[in-house]
Amino acid sequence: MQLIYFFQSFVFFASGLFVKRNFDVVFYYPHHFNRGKKNENQFFKKLLQTCDKYNISYVVFEEPDYSSVAKRNKNAIGFDFMYVLIILLRKLFNTEMCIHTKDQKIGRFLSKILFRSFTFKHFITLSQSMLSVFRGLNPNANLFDLQHGIIHNNKENYLMHGLASENLKANNTSLLLQGKSYKELLLKNEIADYFQTHTHVIGSHVSLANFKHQQFNNNVLITLQFTHDHSKEENKALKVELTSFIISFNTDINFYLKHHPRFNNEVDLSSLLALDNVHLATEDIHVCFDLCSLHATSYSTCTFEAALLGIPTILINPLSAHNYFVTDFSYPINHTILDFSEEEVYSSSSKEISKWATAYYEPFNVTEFLKIIQ
Repeated sequence: MQLIYFFQSFVFFASGLFVKRNFDVVFYYPHHFNRGKKNENQFFKKLLQTCDKYNISYVVFEEPDYSSVAKRNKNAIGFDFMYVLIILLRKLFNTEMCIHTKDQKIGRFLSKILFRSFTFKHFITLSQSMLSVFRGLNPNANLFDLQHGIIHNNKENYLMHGLASENLKANNTSLLLQGKSYKELLLKNEIADYFQTHTHVIGSHVSLANFKHQQFNNNVLITLQFTHDHSKEENKALKVELTSFIISFNTDINFYLKHHPRFNNEVDLSSLLALDNVHLATEDIHVCFDLCSLHATSYSTCTFEAALLGIPTILINPLSAHNYFVTDFSYPINHTILDFSEEEVYSSSSKEISKWATAYYEPFNVTEFLKIIQ
């Protein structure tokens, strides 16, 4: 634990016993989302800029992730003290309660002590973090989960077997979506009508840009999906498929492997990195796309980011349960690396995928966002 953040967090929240704090919006996120050049959270960037421009008061809380190598954001308030306290309170409360009820009770308890002079109208979080606690803190607040990755049919914590997740329903949470096609997907696959009234399309921090490349330059970026979310067998299958894909081409083609942000040495890739044409990619995805004119992945959301830049993706996914880009998103092309040596194939593919991606990742819509929080 980094004690400096814990101490700073303690001072901030302890002062809440005496200092009144009133905000229009509370922004909350786990710190592993700090992926910008200055360790900033790119998902919140345009939302915060809008709040600044229109004089909407806000505070940004950063939840610690002690397993993450991401650096902390100096412009956020560390939630360290409260985070540790909430974990301890969870152990003290009745173990027979469901987690939603327990966290809401914890929120109500904290609202009478450390948050007794703290008010807010809206709460916006990533990955549904602390929804129930903040619902307990303010039963009347508007709670939102900002989309940060792909949402598909049978996406855990969003939509399973046609039903919205209990975490969303128990906290009356709405989704802030990046494109109309995501909303259409949810409405099409739900049995009840929860998402009909609990979704807002506000656009994304990424949008259609000038194409990066006009032809294949023999550099392929591979965004990896090795995380603890998978079983050992699934990570092994991903590695086997990756290895087979790379060794099937000659050394004229360079492969740049980019780890998932939550990669924690789940697999050993030293044998691949020992090959002359395999390299470890930089962490900056923009630099990666400047270098590589093709993208390959099992199911990374970078498929969309690449498409918005006109960079085609080759899907190398052995996991049928994660075959979203075929089953839910209908990725429009299916070429091999060698196909893209033809300039016409590359050019037509770039145009086709960019059109496809804009339905999922629309430009950030200031007006729609303001409708929600004003």
